[in-house]
Amino acid sequence: TVHFPTLQKQKPASTVEYARECENLFRKFCERFQDLKVKELEFNIFATPFNVEVVNVPENFQHEVIELQSNSELMAKYNNLSLLEFYRLYVDADKFPNLRRHALKIVSLFGTTYCYEQFFSKLSITKNHLRAKLTDDNLENQLRIATSSVPVDITRLTKEKQSQPSH
Repeated sequence: TVHFPTLQKQKPASTVEYARECENLFRKFCERFQDLKVKELEFNIFATPFNVEVVNVPENFQHEVIELQSNSELMAKYNNLSLLEFYRLYVDADKFPNLRRHALKIVSLFGTTYCYEQFFSKLSITKNHLRAKLTDDNLENQLRIATSSVPVDITRLTKEKQSQPSH
C-alpha cells in the first residue's frame, strides 16, 4: 500500500457487501438480456428484411416480407439508404402495415443506440485505409456532413462563393 496512499486512507470493508452487489447486478443483467436470443428473428426482420427466410417469419409478416423481397426496386433503395431512411420513405403503412409497425417498435427500443451505431459506422467508413492521413479537423467536418440530415446545395454554395482571380 506504499504506492497507493489514497487506498491506505480507506477503511477496510467487508467484501461480502460488494460480492452481494456484484451478484445482484449480474442477476439483473441476465434477466434484462435473457430474451435477446429469442428476439433475434424479430431483429433480423427489421435489420435485414431481404435476407430473412420467409418460412421462419411469423405468419402475420410472411405476405409482406414476400412482397418486399420480390421488389427489386425496394431492394436497391434498401442497399443505398440507411435503414431508418428506407423504412421512413419506402415501407408504407398502407402496403406494409405489419412491417412498418414492427420497425417502429424496434427503433423505439434502440433508437439512441442505433444512432450511435450509425455514427460509428460512418466514422469507420470515413477513416478507411485510403483516408488515413485525415487530420482531426477534417475528420470532424466529414463526420458532421455524413451525419447531417440537411441536404447540401453545392450549386448555390459555389455561386455564393466569390472567385479569386489571379493577379
